[in-house]
Amino acid sequence: MRVLFRADASIARGSGHIMRCLTLAKALQQRGAVCDFACRVESGHLIAWLQQQGFNVISLISEPLNEEHESQLLLAALQHDYRLLIVDHYQLTATFCQLLRQRCQYVMVIDDLANRALDCELLLDQNLLPDQHLRYQGLIPAHCRTLLGPKFALLRDEFYSASATPLANHLLISFGGSDADNLTSMAINALVMLKPRGITADIVIGANNPWRAMLQRQLANLPDVQLHIQTTSMATLMRKARLMLGAGGTTHWERSICGLPGLVVTVAENQQATTAYLNKLGACVWLGQAAEMSAEFFAEQLCYYLSQPALLDEIGRRAKNLVPDNAGTPLVVEQILNVVANR
Repeated sequence: MRVLFRADASIARGSGHIMRCLTLAKALQQRGAVCDFACRVESGHLIAWLQQQGFNVISLISEPLNEEHESQLLLAALQHDYRLLIVDHYQLTATFCQLLRQRCQYVMVIDDLANRALDCELLLDQNLLPDQHLRYQGLIPAHCRTLLGPKFALLRDEFYSASATPLANHLLISFGGSDADNLTSMAINALVMLKPRGITADIVIGANNPWRAMLQRQLANLPDVQLHIQTTSMATLMRKARLMLGAGGTTHWERSICGLPGLVVTVAENQQATTAYLNKLGACVWLGQAAEMSAEFFAEQLCYYLSQPALLDEIGRRAKNLVPDNAGTPLVVEQILNVVANR
């Protein structure tokens, strides 16, 4: 089975779409699929990195005039027919999917927004919302199979096998791959304020983070803080931490399966609804939006929650209950194989 993924990464949009598609591609690859990516060349793209992972990438250079033109550009670049097209892109709608059916037999869409018409046999939205079973009414075909909620979260293999013992006063800090708002720098300044308290930390950034050199300079005098770039050990780092400070998105479900309590800053509008709901459920603490943050506020919040071990245990327990240990990526792969086999 040949599968085509259409997703992008950039400094502005981050790397989340590519990362979750890569997780799914590797899982499908293990089941015998041949997976290609089609990605636009823009500042902060991860095309070379995907190629280093062993995947063929169709680089889309020309800027499309509209969605129909986008479809034409990709169709002209394809050298194969595909059994399945997987689209993870907020700007692409039913129009794009319908036109790509010339070369792609089935279509799957990965989405978070539920704000546009989609043409697909399979829809994945791993967010947790009180109205999640109603959000796509009128937006997808009647025959579309829906995979809704963190039961279908796209988590890498490491999250099903990693183990580590949490360390007292040890933090994990990660604001996504690109961290366009440079919240990581703000968090480092908070750690400087908390240095007398003996707090240690791991900090994770992506390969396309534009602030990398600045962050390395900031950390030069913090020997108890380690910087990780495009790490493949996120699960181990999560299980090692007592508390996480970071963004929403897929990180919610990575953190949840590890039972790691989190202080969450929403860095994109599409993260707000799920983060607010998880905060209401007591499965994380929503600190607010990126523009509202400061180093002083981070320091205050970290100091308070690290002093409340019983509260952290309860937040971690509630988060852990959201993502079944035996679900996620393997379950999504089984659903895909059933659809393309007409089962």
